[in-house]
Amino acid sequence: MKQYYGPVVVLLDSQDTLEWAAAEAAARGTELRIVYAFRWPHLLDPLGELTVDEHDLAAAEEVVDEATGHVQQIFPSLRISSTVFPGRPVTALLNEARESTGALVVVGHGRRFERSLARRLARRTTASLAVVGLTSDHTAGPSTGRVVVAVDGHDRSDALGFAFGAARRRGTGLTILQTGPADVTAWQTAYPEVDVRRSPVTGTVASAVLAESAAAALTVLTADRTWLQQTGNATVARLARGPVVLV
Repeated sequence: MKQYYGPVVVLLDSQDTLEWAAAEAAARGTELRIVYAFRWPHLLDPLGELTVDEHDLAAAEEVVDEATGHVQQIFPSLRISSTVFPGRPVTALLNEARESTGALVVVGHGRRFERSLARRLARRTTASLAVVGLTSDHTAGPSTGRVVVAVDGHDRSDALGFAFGAARRRGTGLTILQTGPADVTAWQTAYPEVDVRRSPVTGTVASAVLAESAAAALTVLTADRTWLQQTGNATVARLARGPVVLV
């Protein structure tokens, strides 16, 4: 049941998102890849090819250098690489995710392309998507400080494995929201140090997940290939009051 963790790919849009991604990469022992996408005017070089103005490119590289330096101050031994991409953030993230097996793509809460990105990642890559929205100090829920995962009677080994691993790395418990029979004995045997709390879902899954997500350390959902499930989980990720990962 050993898991392989690829790099953590973060879209540079806020310090909170950057620091969350850096902490996750440090905990996994993997590389952090910082992606900065910026708009650029369509210029043509002497050969008629599209090019980027040197001043725009230099300004973008300066932003990335500053972000890299900030992360290195917090995590001096963390491996960091960066990409400056003249174009749409979705395209930049998909390019990085396609080139990396087992990658975790991190975006900030409130990004309007979250649902579209979740569908594209599920179709075109093996990457997982983390939507990071940090809650205010006064917000609390039934699973405050714990990792939350929703499972049903189908095979959810990827989500369960991610959730158990995340709980162990954080030194916290795991709340399993069950919408159907699910055998997690093997995972509990593999992660005996993780305190497991099972909670049957009586209403809708979305409502249960949103209630448990308040101030949770992390909420883990499945990134199923069906369009309906992807849309529902991406909506939950957008509304959840804490970081969410679609695996």
